[in-house]
Amino acid sequence: MKKLLIFSIALLTIGCQKNKDQSIDEIIESNDVDALRQKQSRLQEQADSLQSLSVRLSERIADINPDAPKLVKYKVAKDSLYYHYVNLQANIETDQDVQVTPEFGGVLSLLVKEGEYVKKGQLIARISDGGLADQVNQAKIQVDQARAQLQQAEIQRDLAKITFEKQQSLWNKNIGSEIQYLQAKTNYETAQKQVSAARQQVSAAQRGVSGSESQLAKTRLKAPFSGRVEQVITQNGQAVGPGTPILRLVNPSNIKAVANVPENYLPKIKEGTKAIISLPALGKTIDSQVSLISASINPANRTFRVEVPVPDRDGMVKPNLNAELRLNDYTSSNAIIVQENVIHEDGDGTFVYVAENVQNDTATARKVHVEVGTPTNGIIEIRDGIRTGQVIITEAPSKLKEGDKIELIKAN
Repeated sequence: MKKLLIFSIALLTIGCQKNKDQSIDEIIESNDVDALRQKQSRLQEQADSLQSLSVRLSERIADINPDAPKLVKYKVAKDSLYYHYVNLQANIETDQDVQVTPEFGGVLSLLVKEGEYVKKGQLIARISDGGLADQVNQAKIQVDQARAQLQQAEIQRDLAKITFEKQQSLWNKNIGSEIQYLQAKTNYETAQKQVSAARQQVSAAQRGVSGSESQLAKTRLKAPFSGRVEQVITQNGQAVGPGTPILRLVNPSNIKAVANVPENYLPKIKEGTKAIISLPALGKTIDSQVSLISASINPANRTFRVEVPVPDRDGMVKPNLNAELRLNDYTSSNAIIVQENVIHEDGDGTFVYVAENVQNDTATARKVHVEVGTPTNGIIEIRDGIRTGQVIITEAPSKLKEGDKIELIKAN
């Protein structure tokens, strides 16, 4: 009976694969990842269909001949590397996503288009200056005038100094009158004060230029960082006030997945924790690591924030894209793992069926209660109750019970 079942499944397998071996070879040689994955998915669907057929045939055999050994699949328990993940909803964000706004009001003149890439410091818009440029020019003229006055004052001071030094020398030799000496001294001191006042006028004029140039600079909007003009908010020619959003600038190169993690995972999630980012809209899965954990717990929902960098070589990942984030909260290098559907429940807890008294391909089914971990993606760890080397029954008829005779087929 067993041989008949295997032969039937083999015929179905051959029928499903007939005339397709060549196409599989062609796909493999093409190195087309998408095509390979599609083919792999179709073959998995065929395998699932065969598995379902196998179970139906086995159950029918048991109905026809209750005393016949039940056909089961098995695997030998062995130590495996096992990663458990906590699954979270995440959002794609970037640190550099801003609305550019002016500090000065006036009429807008945009210098970039939506979708255009700009460099940090690039001029992207102007605001009408309302005469500020003329004020700057006038302030510069005042600086030139103040400098000319300073130069003239310095000349007068130098002449007064020479005259004073000559009168002082004569006075020391008792030549000349005291009035001449004091007059020269007073003229020199006055000239020094005029130089000091002229210098202050130059400084004041220069401050006027700096202030006017600073105000004028506010009419020229420059990109705060390199990025893409994601949205033009205000059109050319419109009057804008200080703080009015002009455009939205996004740097798509610093993309990250952000999620809120329940606080009970805090001891298990660290910076550097392995992470897997799934982007359903793009059909992409990306491996990464946790780069940042918030320093506090959000009291509103008792979660902490994590950030995970998202490498994006093809530029398809966009801010605000929905993502699924899986964080590795538990790892075992010697775990015994099985498919989740191998675990059963009864009044005493969870259990698996194992094969005992194995002789060739026949054995006896026995129920073994086990302690299991939390499943992840259909895989679960048996933490206690099974030792390496034991034969675990992975697929069996629904009517299998302890003590039944079984025939073993090794699972894929």
